[in-house]
Amino acid sequence: ELLDLAAAPAAFLLELGQWMWPAVREGFEQQVHGVNGDRPALLRTLSVRPAVFEVKHFLSQDECRELIRLGEQNGLIASEGVLTPEDMEEEIAHDSFRTSTQTWLENSKAHVVEHLDLRVSNLTRVDATHNEALQLLRYEEGQFYHGHVDYTELHRFPGVQSEWVDTHFGHQDRLATVFWYLNDVAEGGETIFLNYGDSLCEDHSCPDGKVVDMESCEEGLKVAPREGSAILWYSFHPNGRRDPNSLHAACPVGTNLTKWSANKWV
Repeated sequence: ELLDLAAAPAAFLLELGQWMWPAVREGFEQQVHGVNGDRPALLRTLSVRPAVFEVKHFLSQDECRELIRLGEQNGLIASEGVLTPEDMEEEIAHDSFRTSTQTWLENSKAHVVEHLDLRVSNLTRVDATHNEALQLLRYEEGQFYHGHVDYTELHRFPGVQSEWVDTHFGHQDRLATVFWYLNDVAEGGETIFLNYGDSLCEDHSCPDGKVVDMESCEEGLKVAPREGSAILWYSFHPNGRRDPNSLHAACPVGTNLTKWSANKWV
C-alpha cells in the first residue's frame, strides 16, 4: 500500500531488468522471506563496492556433510581456469593461478542438490532455470585461486568467436555468485575481494585507485569460511555494466587444513 510505503523509514525504487538486492550500506540487514520454506534468511551487507552480502546458516550441518560426501563419491579433478589467447601464447599453466580440485553436481544427482538450487533461486529472486550446475571445490593446505572475475572478459578474447557467441556478445553472462562454505577453516581459505571500496571503473586497476596484486591476500575484504554460511555477490551493476570491483580470490589454506566449498553461478 502507498500509505505503508510513505510511512516507511526508507524506500527504494529500482529501475532494472533483473532484481538485485540493494546493498544500502555496510552492516545493513534485510529479511528475505521464503528462502527455505517458511524460514526467512537474514541478508547482511558486507560491502557496497562491490555489492557483497552474507547469509549465515544458509545450509544445515547435515546438508554440508552430504555435499562433501557426494563430492568425494563423484570424484574430484584438478580445477582449471579460463585461459585467454594471450595466456595460451605465453604457455600459462592452470596450476600457476588455480590449484584446487573440483567436481560438478547436477540437480539429478541428489535431492539435496535440487533443493539447494531452489533455495538459491529463492534468495536471488532469479528463476532457477538461470542457475548453472553446482560446482563443488576442495582446497588442501596451501592451495589457492588468484584474482579473477566470474563474468567473461570479452575484450581479452579478440576474434574468439565461441566466447562471444556463448555469452550472446556480452548480453548473457553470470549476474551473481552464491558461494557456500561447507566447513570451518581455522587459518586461511578466505574469499578476498581485492577491489573492495575502490572507485567505479572499467578495469581491475582504476586510474585513481590502487594497483591490484592478483596473488596477494594482504589487502581487501576477507570473508572467512564458516560452516553453513553463504556469501552472495553481484558481478554486474543494475544498469547491466560489468563490475570489475567484483574481482576476488581464494586465499591459501592453512597448514594441515582442508576447505570445502561450493557455488552456484546465476
